[in-house]
Amino acid sequence: MTQSKFNRRQFGAIAAAGLATGVFMPSIARAQSTKALRLALHTQIDSEQNIAAMAFAEKVKDYSKGTLDVQVLPAAQMGGQREIIESVSIGVLEMGFGESGIYSSYVSQFGILALPYMYKDFDQWQRVVDGPVGQDLGARLEAAANVRVVNMLMGGYRSTFLRTKAINAPDDFHGVKIRLPEAPAFVKTFAALGATPTPIPAPEMYSALQTGVVDAMEGSLETGFTYKIYEVCKHLSLTRHILNDGSFVINTDFFASLSADEQDAITRAGIDSATEQRAAHFARTDMWLKRLVEEGGVEVNEPDLAPFMEKLSSLQDSFAAEANATDVLAQIRAA
Repeated sequence: MTQSKFNRRQFGAIAAAGLATGVFMPSIARAQSTKALRLALHTQIDSEQNIAAMAFAEKVKDYSKGTLDVQVLPAAQMGGQREIIESVSIGVLEMGFGESGIYSSYVSQFGILALPYMYKDFDQWQRVVDGPVGQDLGARLEAAANVRVVNMLMGGYRSTFLRTKAINAPDDFHGVKIRLPEAPAFVKTFAALGATPTPIPAPEMYSALQTGVVDAMEGSLETGFTYKIYEVCKHLSLTRHILNDGSFVINTDFFASLSADEQDAITRAGIDSATEQRAAHFARTDMWLKRLVEEGGVEVNEPDLAPFMEKLSSLQDSFAAEANATDVLAQIRAA
């Protein structure tokens, strides 16, 4: 018996045994049918966005009966938020985490969702992002950028972290160099307050504060803790200037390549993971505030927000006019 004949016969015997036991060949079939997709985030591993991403991955695996495998890549492994969304748009990444301020680079009207003091409460925010406004903006984004919104997460209220002083009134922002996302709505907000807006990607904000490139940053309490901003900023002013969103998006062409059942798995998992994240958000925010004070040694002050609202009251209308979104603004106010 030659070696080649022995190998062929040996393989045939093993394969036959595998078919009989239901182990060998089915495992190969399963491996071949599994589709991997990457979900990239700029947020840290212990962020609620990453927790939601991990839950999403588990639900996708369950709902797709194992045909989809979501690999979560947190902590800016694939770059900052703008880079991530650009990568999803051109198909370098299958999925990413973004927010309305970033999407406004593709659809100017999306910036309306991130304007200061836009919502009277969380319930209004939900009616907006889950209703006709959110659906319409999502459709525009898909047409413009080739990315499909899978869900809407609660990004939370954004406040101000400062190196050397607290903010008690709008005039206290005068001349302050403040780090913020690369998003037009954020830039216009702080320019209107007299600050010097300085867009810097999230992975670079700690060093920018540490070296004095900027005097302050704005963001969620979770961001302040998970990025260890408390090490370089000992003042936290609860300006609560923007109630922010966040979302998982998927490349439209990749989504279209999936079966109907797999598309349904993505959609269901997106909704379920967002529902869970929203339900836990405010308790987590309280926890982050406590940790910033007790573990980070941050001094917290709560300024009267009425003067800030008055100072920025005209920004909503002017931004909407520039973005050709006066109809969107009217719908949000009526929600």
